[in-house]
Amino acid sequence: MDYRSFFIKLLVACCLVVEATQNEDVSAELRPSPRIVNGLIAASGQFPYQVSVRVNNLHICGGALIRQNFVVTAAHCVYQIDQDILCVHAGTVSRTDDGEFRAVSSVIIHPQYAFDNDIALLELKTPYNYSDVIKPVAITTWDVPTGEPVIISGWGRIYEGGLLSNKLLYTRVLTTLKDEECAKSDGTLNPSILCLLSPQGRGFCDGDDGGPAVYKNVLIGIASYITKGCGTVAKGGFTKLAYYKNWIDAIVTDQVPN
Repeated sequence: MDYRSFFIKLLVACCLVVEATQNEDVSAELRPSPRIVNGLIAASGQFPYQVSVRVNNLHICGGALIRQNFVVTAAHCVYQIDQDILCVHAGTVSRTDDGEFRAVSSVIIHPQYAFDNDIALLELKTPYNYSDVIKPVAITTWDVPTGEPVIISGWGRIYEGGLLSNKLLYTRVLTTLKDEECAKSDGTLNPSILCLLSPQGRGFCDGDDGGPAVYKNVLIGIASYITKGCGTVAKGGFTKLAYYKNWIDAIVTDQVPN
């Protein structure tokens, strides 16, 4: 395990919490979190599974609705954060307006989370009612072939060091890479990581952490880390959902409301 990378990610998570509790105008400027650089503006209901994960009602990360009462996100977004100050915002493409909020009843971090296993489930106190703008996304059970286009979405920064986006943005230009290609950047071959290639001036940025990567309407990954600055040609690391499907099912199946 790369302990240096782990502590860097832990420091980022701490910064997310501290800055999210400050004035929103200031935190929007300074908060280190991944937005879709040069993305397209999403239409209402285009990504009904997309949610905003919030601390004290301020956006810190993305997430994906997988059940009426469960959201999947990155562990580093919610690690050691009191569930009482966490909530989820869904049903809108606006970061600041409309939509429906839900309080979080429990935060379930992967038991082997360090730098790897960057995945967490948020159980909601009140389930969402499905609608045209709020729907779950299915989770893949298979690996995506190399070179396939993937859709990512989020409210992260519009450029390196920039402001968070007020509108949900998305891009379709990221493509899947072989694990061996990812290892050239990370130094290790990791079957739990989905590596996506971002072209110049595209891809995710701070504020998109925990957000969904979707292939053919199926959730295949959640944003975990980027190897270079926003907008550069980069190999972004996404937690591979197929690798964690059994872990997710064991939790959500056991706790689905009657």
